[in-house]
Amino acid sequence: MPQLDPASFPSQLFWLAVCFGTMLLVLSVFVLPRITRTLTTRQGRIDADLQAAENLRADAEAALAAYDAALQQARNNALALAQEMRAEIQAETDRQKAELDARLAEEARKAEARLQAARDAALGGLEVAARDVVGDVMQAVGLGAPGDTDIDAALKAARKG
Repeated sequence: MPQLDPASFPSQLFWLAVCFGTMLLVLSVFVLPRITRTLTTRQGRIDADLQAAENLRADAEAALAAYDAALQQARNNALALAQEMRAEIQAETDRQKAELDARLAEEARKAEARLQAARDAALGGLEVAARDVVGDVMQAVGLGAPGDTDIDAALKAARKG
């Protein structure tokens, strides 16, 4: 084997150095810059994607916070509207109750007036009938025909007793 002959070692070492140097020169001038550029581009794209993801996450959190605030505002508005409607309904109910109470009081007053008029009419008729009865009884008992003062006195005594 010729490569194991110690006499050819210097030429082999020379060509080894030339090939190694050429390969090192080609790698360092052409290949390594492309690989470095590709790695740098890839790292830049990864960093940009991470930054975009972070921005999207921040936007999503802001949107969620805005949604929560809007939801809370809507709940507060609904509660205020419900309370307002409840107050309006209560006011309307109170107004209708007051109208009904006034109408019932008026009806009660009219009924009381009719009752009083009927009572007065009945008592007036009763007094006339009582005068006639007292006069007839006094004549029947034999006291003679009584006068109006005698009848009034007898009626007054009967009312007290």
